[in-house]
Amino acid sequence: MMNKNITWKELKALDDLYHLKRTRAVIQSHPYINYLIHDKGILDLKPDNIKVIIPTEKYEDFYEQEFKKTHDEAKRFLIENDIKPTANKGFSIEDIKTLMLIAENKEELKNNPTTIEDFSNEFFDISKYLKNKKSVRDAVFKILNIERFSLDKKENQWRLVVDNKSPKAIVMCENKSFLKQPWIAKEAQVKMWYVGGNNIAIIDDIDEYELMKPIYYSCDWDKVGLEIFTRINEKLKERNKNIQLLYPNEPHKRRSTYIDYHDSHWDLTKTFSGLKIENFSKRDIQLIKTLIEKEEWIEEESFDLIRIIKDLL
Repeated sequence: MMNKNITWKELKALDDLYHLKRTRAVIQSHPYINYLIHDKGILDLKPDNIKVIIPTEKYEDFYEQEFKKTHDEAKRFLIENDIKPTANKGFSIEDIKTLMLIAENKEELKNNPTTIEDFSNEFFDISKYLKNKKSVRDAVFKILNIERFSLDKKENQWRLVVDNKSPKAIVMCENKSFLKQPWIAKEAQVKMWYVGGNNIAIIDDIDEYELMKPIYYSCDWDKVGLEIFTRINEKLKERNKNIQLLYPNEPHKRRSTYIDYHDSHWDLTKTFSGLKIENFSKRDIQLIKTLIEKEEWIEEESFDLIRIIKDLL
């Protein structure tokens, strides 16, 4: 998604366009801003001064749907944590969302120190990211109140959680995207756990009281995501608990499994791609069979998680 690459500089300018109806910020060279101006007609250039960007009549609804919540939550977080990104520091919005997730789990992270490479790879998906981006590294150190990462323990035992004071349910997520948007947990009235990859052992740390609430699993609908669901389902059955796989609210939003950033492919040599069919509902099975047949998948980030949960509770 192109807008993932925008920085705080662009997001602040987009907010100025919403409130002030103009911005002089030098952002026209950014591909996404250029796209909004020249392809979508959501933004425009002031006729008598093309250095000034102005909104079109489409902009207000667009901004409220796509960016307002992200901007307001990011701004609040930055102020509360005394983090001051500037144009030259170049915080991306994904950086800020990741910092929010780190802050949400700072006590857990401080009690399980690790190397900077492991931490960077876990949260930023690139082992050298923090070494190469001082501004983000400094923000991480400030949030965790540390001067460096300890090198004496490399096992990642983190239990990444977004809490809610009165959760109506638990949502276990394969990816960290929704955890990086903590307002989702608040609006959906749920508690979110990260249980992706080989991280499902943390289920053992969920106490019985919490497991009395409805439990849902949010994941990519591909081979890996559904295999993880199967393992979680079987693990919870050992504790006599049930979990429901969240069905995509827009199942038509599919992508080929053979795109650059995706490496989970269906096993066409096995029935139902080797998945245990008894773990899925009839509706799940029908969609999965279609995805396998067309070699497509549905990305977890395409879900409207708040709407899905509210419809279920």
